[in-house]
Amino acid sequence: MNLIIHADELILKGKNQAFFYHTLIENLKNTFPSAVFTRIEGGVWAENFGEENLSVLKNIPGINNFAVAYQSKLEIEDIKNTIDNLLKNFKDIKNFRISAKRINKNFPLKSSELNILMGNYVNEKYGLDVKLENPDIEIHITIYQNRVVVFGNSILGAGGLPVGSSGKVLCLLSGGTDSPVASYLMQKRGAQIGLIHFQNETHASEEVGEKIFALAKKLAQYQNKIKLFIVPYGEIQKQVIMKVPAEYRMIISRRIFYKIATRVARENDYLALATGDSLGQVASQTLENMSAIYEATDILKLTPLIGLNKKEIVKIARDIGTIEISERPYEDCCSLLVAKHPQTKADIKDVLVIENQVDNLVIDKTEAISYNISIN
Repeated sequence: MNLIIHADELILKGKNQAFFYHTLIENLKNTFPSAVFTRIEGGVWAENFGEENLSVLKNIPGINNFAVAYQSKLEIEDIKNTIDNLLKNFKDIKNFRISAKRINKNFPLKSSELNILMGNYVNEKYGLDVKLENPDIEIHITIYQNRVVVFGNSILGAGGLPVGSSGKVLCLLSGGTDSPVASYLMQKRGAQIGLIHFQNETHASEEVGEKIFALAKKLAQYQNKIKLFIVPYGEIQKQVIMKVPAEYRMIISRRIFYKIATRVARENDYLALATGDSLGQVASQTLENMSAIYEATDILKLTPLIGLNKKEIVKIARDIGTIEISERPYEDCCSLLVAKHPQTKADIKDVLVIENQVDNLVIDKTEAISYNISIN
């Protein structure tokens, strides 16, 4: 099938539009290699697009909406034939609306005149009623300089900016629901993401981290390739459990996560870290505890879920296809550090004293193992 894809936000980018469109088209080519994508007036034209890929396209960052579409010449009869081709894709419709838009002011008919002419044509040929509010099908006719684009009902896209247009961000990925959603929201703001996971083992392994690899591959759908860093956290975790009071273990461990993640980020040119923190959702996400945790390093930290509740986060997880993976059983580092009565208002002075009990040499020697995750 052929589609017209309308980008989101790019109209605000002025002279930089070409860069954003180029980035979006490259992302689409990488994700859907069998289709052909071309920049045309008004958006991106897709040819040979498989219907089975529409659910993925819906979540590609940078897209406002898309629809099945056809092109015609700047001739009335050709436009009518193109409408005929479009209507073959729709069954059991009883009413319609024509929405014409004349970008090319040299076209002889005004938008209102084209609405009437094509409305009469569809009504007489197909016996469909005109319905201006919530019709079964809205037939869009856009008159450009060298072509006419005719398309039907639009499917809403993810919005945002194309991945790769806003720099690189390293996202902390756990086995839960929140962090994959936070990672996707960074992609939606144009960030090319990498992922880092702290594994409850002394040595990183694909077998133990199968769930994490599955999450990474799902997120790779939206930027084609992702670098995944897995950090074997077993030795450090032993030290934390032996030397840190139970109520502070989560805080100290998360500070250590940030220290290692910051080192990995700077070695690989990521400009910021992103997390799945949601204010007040769990004990480690109070303002006091987040302040104590974030103080561990000076790298920029982004928290796209900070104002969302669990219901909102789960909805996004369901939309992007990560919820079923996140619900698989998996014992990550954090699950072993939850105390019966965790500290909720940590004082940074106390945290620094407790943290000094953990051997920094073990932290410094712990290296991340990197994997390249691709959808192809």
